[in-house]
Amino acid sequence: MKPIEVDKLPLKGYSVAPYNFVSLPVKAVVRYKHPTYLPAHNDFKNRDGKELLSGTIEYTVEAMTPIMVSNGEDEKNAYFFTNASGEYAIPGNTLRGVIRTNCQILSFSNVINAHEGDDCYSESEIQNSRFLFRDVAGNGSLAKKYRDILDIDNVKRVSRSLKAGYMINENNKYYIEESEKLNDRRNYFRIAELDLRKAADKDIMNDIRFMYKKELRNYEKELKELNKVIANGDKKESRQARGERNRILRMNKDYSYKPYFIEISFSLDPKNVMITKVGPKGRYGKNGYLLSGGFIDGKMSHYVVPAPDPNLGRILISEEDIESYKDDLIMTKKMNKSTETILPGYEFFDLPKRGEVKPVFFINTNRLHFGFTPYLRMFYSKTILDGIAPTYKDAQGISYTDGIFGFINRKFKKGKDLVNYNYKSRVSFEDAVVEGEGIVDKDSTILMLLAEPKPTSYNLYLKQKLNVHKQGLTIYEDDFQIRGIKQYWLKDYVEKLDVEEGNMTFTIHPLKEGTRFKGRIHFRNLEEDELGLLLWALRLEEGCYQSIGLAKPYGFGRVKIKDIRLEIEDLEKKYNEFSFDYTREDELDKYINIYKKEFSKKYLDGENIEDQLPIKEFFHIKKTVISKEDSSWYRYMTLEEFKERKVLPSILEYADNVKKDNEAFNKPRGRQQQKKRKKGHGGGRFTSGNRNDNQFGTSLGDMLEKFNK
Repeated sequence: MKPIEVDKLPLKGYSVAPYNFVSLPVKAVVRYKHPTYLPAHNDFKNRDGKELLSGTIEYTVEAMTPIMVSNGEDEKNAYFFTNASGEYAIPGNTLRGVIRTNCQILSFSNVINAHEGDDCYSESEIQNSRFLFRDVAGNGSLAKKYRDILDIDNVKRVSRSLKAGYMINENNKYYIEESEKLNDRRNYFRIAELDLRKAADKDIMNDIRFMYKKELRNYEKELKELNKVIANGDKKESRQARGERNRILRMNKDYSYKPYFIEISFSLDPKNVMITKVGPKGRYGKNGYLLSGGFIDGKMSHYVVPAPDPNLGRILISEEDIESYKDDLIMTKKMNKSTETILPGYEFFDLPKRGEVKPVFFINTNRLHFGFTPYLRMFYSKTILDGIAPTYKDAQGISYTDGIFGFINRKFKKGKDLVNYNYKSRVSFEDAVVEGEGIVDKDSTILMLLAEPKPTSYNLYLKQKLNVHKQGLTIYEDDFQIRGIKQYWLKDYVEKLDVEEGNMTFTIHPLKEGTRFKGRIHFRNLEEDELGLLLWALRLEEGCYQSIGLAKPYGFGRVKIKDIRLEIEDLEKKYNEFSFDYTREDELDKYINIYKKEFSKKYLDGENIEDQLPIKEFFHIKKTVISKEDSSWYRYMTLEEFKERKVLPSILEYADNVKKDNEAFNKPRGRQQQKKRKKGHGGGRFTSGNRNDNQFGTSLGDMLEKFNK
């Protein structure tokens, strides 16, 4: 299948994405109150003496678009998984994961699992992360939160809250020691790059990493005049001056620059708050560190952090905050997730090693925030699971899904004590092996970007009111609600990506559409309603598809599960007659209908399960196959679009919006508008990241420079 280029039509009043969310139910359903109620693995009858069901489900997986299930052996090339016999196959664990998620949605199963006290949910399938954020130059609700924490003095134009110091690692416990305060404004000092070149001694120049070439000195007078216009001119004059200044800076940028910190000594003119001399440690009256973080357009600042003040004691950083900081490094692609080692080029942002000391900036008002630049990423006060209703996340007992698929180390009461229980799965999935010869699809062997979901994008991942201005958006504070379980829209095409090869890219080698795989599920000692749920999760409804493997956002891996055959063991024949022909074929609908009827009666007060919002949303996204004509509404946004912070409508709202927008867009229009459509108005390079730029044209660097003056 040849990948297509997706037109990027102008956004309407909402965000677009290749995914959406199935809502969590208000209450989680508990199938078994306690592990002692679960069916035994060594008995063929339940607690009421009724015979349990064992047998096999056979099925075929047909790929409707190219499919890619990686063998995980090569970082730069993803080749399709092969089994021990060298045959292409979809691993049983992959299929198990897909069906298990479907079971969770279709049975209102709790994906958070047991509450272990002190907000601990160690078995939660949604990681209880505490995100970090930074939004200096924006004008939305998050930027307001950021500025409130900084507590900026508008007269002196400095943060009342921000301090500097040193982070120390002692036996893998982290402490902050505050720097000596050398004047009444702050205990760290900004020095502009051109001033630093004048103040620094020759024998330390090679240790300093400058952001610009030394030729920038030739533009010093011009830059000063431009800065005056930026600060005092009208909007038009300021914009023009800023553009000219940034042009000069870009022309002189040193592209080899990397964030750094070095140990120094310095002299300070306290009256004018100016660093006058910088040299090696011990040469001048005060010791400390010189540093500068990542490059941003318009930035010219380096910072001096004086030595710590021994009279101010130290601050212990909690283990939870250290873990949250590491999670943020992983999310922002600075740390390897599996090894927790910093990636090359990002050493500046790493936590100090044991016995090491690093300059740090921090705010310690209502809570501790820390980072290695003055514009540090701050901690939300709440975690993800604070956005889930207690009636769902704190449900006590065992869900349908955990009862079928098993669990380990779940705490339940036994007498007066809490005891760990384990329960073995009653289902097992074989690899689904290719039928015939699997053929690699050369047309869709393409370069991909190692993009991951960005749950920090609160306008997409949290419930929001439609058409709300960005200043009114809900963030991970106060009474927020997460959207639910993420699902990808299904497509009848695969998307061509405009990415350049680099550290974050790899090539996929998928199998062609039309490839078929034969799979089998073995089940043991299931109740009738449990078997019905398993079958429903496998087959779904008429016209539904599933998605498997890599690159689902771009249309890969849409599959149809078909030719399902159910065989039930006849235990009388198997054990009493010693017959080898002891299975009988049975009807799928019989057990699916038993499940639907029992679930509605026991847990929904007789209401039809198919009328519940999560079920409606789930089947809508599984039945809707996006065509090329609608592709613009089911893609990742460009950076410029993302900055608008528009809300993502729910699954069912989305359908109505797209229908209206398509009708409006396809109305007769003038030649110029038709030309725009042909070209794909609103385009741009692929991105899936979360940025904090100002939509009105003020660069983040400009804001940072103003803040520090």
